Amino acid sequence: MNRVIQKLLSFPKNLHNARKMIVQLISFILLVFLYSFSFLLSRIGRKIHFFKYGAGKIMRMVYALDQGDKDGVSQVYLMEIAFKNMIAKKTRTTITIGGMAIGISFIVFLVSIGYGLQEVVVSRVARLDELQQAEVVPGMSLDLALNDETIAKFQDIKDVERVLPLIAVIGKVSYQDSVSDLAVYGATHDYLKYSALQPIEGRLFESNETVLDVRNISVLDPSEQIAVFGEKISSVSMNITMGEWLKVRESPSLNAKVIGYTKKIEGRNSGEQVWGDAYDSENESDMGKDAEGKEMGKWVHAEFLLWEKKSCNVSKDSECEEGQYIVQRNTDNTQTFQDGYVAQLFMQVTQVDKSEEVLGLNIFENTGTLPVVELLDESLTTKDQPVKTVNIQSKEKEVVVNQSVLQLINIAEKDAVGKVIRLSLVVVGELLEDPNIRVESAPLDYTIVGVIPDEGTPIVYLPFLDVRSLGVSRYSQVKVIAKTPQVLRDVRTTIESLGYGTVSVADTVAQIDSLFSNFRLLLSILGLVALSVAALGMFNTLTVSLLERTREVGLMKAMGLKSDEVKALFLTESMIMGLYGGLFGLILGIIAGKVVSLILSALSIVKGVGFVDVSYVPLSFIVFVLSLSVFVGILTGYYPAKRATKISALNALRYE
Repeated sequence: MNRVIQKLLSFPKNLHNARKMIVQLISFILLVFLYSFSFLLSRIGRKIHFFKYGAGKIMRMVYALDQGDKDGVSQVYLMEIAFKNMIAKKTRTTITIGGMAIGISFIVFLVSIGYGLQEVVVSRVARLDELQQAEVVPGMSLDLALNDETIAKFQDIKDVERVLPLIAVIGKVSYQDSVSDLAVYGATHDYLKYSALQPIEGRLFESNETVLDVRNISVLDPSEQIAVFGEKISSVSMNITMGEWLKVRESPSLNAKVIGYTKKIEGRNSGEQVWGDAYDSENESDMGKDAEGKEMGKWVHAEFLLWEKKSCNVSKDSECEEGQYIVQRNTDNTQTFQDGYVAQLFMQVTQVDKSEEVLGLNIFENTGTLPVVELLDESLTTKDQPVKTVNIQSKEKEVVVNQSVLQLINIAEKDAVGKVIRLSLVVVGELLEDPNIRVESAPLDYTIVGVIPDEGTPIVYLPFLDVRSLGVSRYSQVKVIAKTPQVLRDVRTTIESLGYGTVSVADTVAQIDSLFSNFRLLLSILGLVALSVAALGMFNTLTVSLLERTREVGLMKAMGLKSDEVKALFLTESMIMGLYGGLFGLILGIIAGKVVSLILSALSIVKGVGFVDVSYVPLSFIVFVLSLSVFVGILTGYYPAKRATKISALNALRYE
């Protein structure tokens, strides 16, 4: 028990001694650097007076910093003796320091490659400001939807700087004769900027508004819907009236070529209802008008069995029907079954089960930046879902598209900016106040102002208010930006405690850091093998040096040098060699890493990738390497130094 108490009482004293040792070690390293620099300048100063003057100034600084024992020899004196001994044995000293430098350079090179690869991967995954961002998705219930109230709640969280909403819906884009489905994101300029969307052509739109005047939302009567030639209206099934023959054309135009005739086939044929030229019809619901007021008609686009219209004899030809229609056959003698268009006349048309239509969105996260959109089945909605058509309220009518959209509608990137495309949007599900209805927008012309590099899912970016004007009251996700990357974890914890989900690119970066930490550890272990060999070489050098200097040690002791000072002399010599080995090794390792980077960069530039720096050495690692070098010097010099203290001055002078 008394021993325990004594240890506890001696702990402050031991702690004080430890601090004192650290201070002495740091001052020693500083003195070695200054003394070495002064020594170098003095050698140059033999011919240039300016350098000689500089060496004198530095030496005065060295003597001022020397905190050696006042009753014994100074640290500067020990360094002078150590340097003289090392210079006297130049070859041995060079080999020893060189071996140490090679071992250290091997560690520095391998670890710098590890750090460099980590920097390259992380820079490809995320920018620095993305490490303070998190994407928030709705909770599992409607009570945890993302709306204006939720945004205000997030904004009040400590250390939250910005909260930016996003709306994701399905849209249709029309350009010339092309009509395609795609994803549409309603976002502000700041949302796109913080998502690192850099246009390769044009610019981002400037709209940052998020507050909508609901009084300006106008609902269209179905009869007022704007028709677009060739645009799909819906998926349908048709039943042609018995005894009627219909003309099948190449396109939904009365001037298009007739490719054959068709009639009622057993069962129901499926196809698409599209807008085309107007025709005489008693049913007004089959008619519509385009943006210029021109009348349009509904056509059915499908694959049809075809007959050719020409006179024939029913009694003589089994393929003749009604004396004027004969089966149209292919080269392989099968009846022609071809894609075509028929006017919506003499037939019964019904919409197919809505579970066959693509009208929804699924938003999930995989990068922590923009959501990935997956088209869903409308079976998630009710079968007889009422449709409400509204006008998009847009001030600028500007959009940003990705490369995939341009490929979809066949526009060259360099020609895209300034092109006008027609968009219509569809909103279903939980984004609306009433999830039992479906909102569709009347088609509206937009001008492309920017193109971003993305060849994945076709995505069009609209100003946030344009999408919200469809009556959207809930948001698909929200981007929360913390004040610093360090507080992001606390912000996410607070949001998740409210029941919402969060995803951040910081999660990916943390996994990368963990992976490369293990990778660097493995590389360091490999480097330590080379360092161990170098340390053994230094140990051998110091031991041999001690044996050669036994008489010298005895003489110094006889002249009054204390045993501790003899020990300090040998430790000084070992630490100087360790420090110089570490310094030269650090320089060699960094140079080797940069050479590898230049070689890889030359190859990557040829392939159009650009400069790649796979070598990076942080300041903390530089300090660690120099500290490790000094520690190895102390470790290898400790035994020879301790052995030197046991040399008897009398015996050394008598026998040596």
